[in-house]
Amino acid sequence: MGRFSDCHTGVCLGHHERVTANETRDGLQQAVIDEPQLLPWGAAGWFDRVEAWVGIELGVLGLEPQGKLELVRTRPWAAVARIATTAGEVWFKEPAPSLAFEPALTVAVSQRMPSFTPEVLVTDGTWMLTRDAGPQLRAVVRHGAPAPSWDELLPLYAELQIELAEDAKKLVTLGAPDKRPAKVAAAYAGLVERVGRHNSLDIKRLQALAPELESLTDALASPLPATLIHEEFHETNVFVRDGRARLLDWGEATVSHPFAGLVNTLRDIAFRRRLKPNGREILRLRSIYLESWTRFGSPRELSELFDRGYVLGALCRALTWDRVLTGQQTPVRNEYNRNAAVWLDIIFRGAIEQGVRLGA
Repeated sequence: MGRFSDCHTGVCLGHHERVTANETRDGLQQAVIDEPQLLPWGAAGWFDRVEAWVGIELGVLGLEPQGKLELVRTRPWAAVARIATTAGEVWFKEPAPSLAFEPALTVAVSQRMPSFTPEVLVTDGTWMLTRDAGPQLRAVVRHGAPAPSWDELLPLYAELQIELAEDAKKLVTLGAPDKRPAKVAAAYAGLVERVGRHNSLDIKRLQALAPELESLTDALASPLPATLIHEEFHETNVFVRDGRARLLDWGEATVSHPFAGLVNTLRDIAFRRRLKPNGREILRLRSIYLESWTRFGSPRELSELFDRGYVLGALCRALTWDRVLTGQQTPVRNEYNRNAAVWLDIIFRGAIEQGVRLGA
């Protein structure tokens, strides 16, 4: 698996980033960062330091570089670079300070199901090296090459979640946001206030949904255990190499009700395949995913829980965007601030007031 830096006190942090985790007034663990903050890759000399570190680590791993480290992209939530080696491409990633837990969390995930998760070579604080996982599933499908189907991927994801349920508390100590139903309910009022203030939302209408949310979270209290949800489990984060799929990019993963993690999955599948919300194919895919969970309840019970978890998932996404924008510069906040509002107002409120429409 490679080497990992020691981490004994929560989130593994390194280099010149300082992030702490506090309980906010809403009860959710969030990164506390001075606002606004320059992203690490905006600092002078950052790439030179990364390049030197990558060179040292490749030498330790016995991998000979073939060319220079190339900065592939920077986004407000992460910077990614790659380098060719004698054993194939190796990828470097550093998340934004608000997502500093990603390397430590990725290590924990990869140890549970190595065949379906990133191949982590080494981490050092917020820096991480992984082996190439092949092209995105989206590109494989676009080119008509053989690719794993969602009939195969959904059970793999469910089994990974069941495996990770044993580690839920540990994952929270590593820094994964705690979005179990009761925590989300406690965070709701603050979320509505923060997001509504900057997006001209009908705050009173959203506040009036608080009793519905409490009822929802009560229904989700059992019988399924809390576990890790990816939140962005779709074909741009699934990669395929030698016919094997791997789920990458765990920076927006959270500990929550397991069924809160399929919102973006079904929405993306429905959009790309032009499927009807709540249509036969969407419901068939839901059943395939739920098959692994039948050890916890009957298909009918699980279907009802799934719809409730799906609604919770919309709030999880709103909270994630709220977190991602923590400490960001004003232009970034202006560009992406609407995302939290869409998840909160259009998707969550719509599901409560008009009913759940899977894949809409």
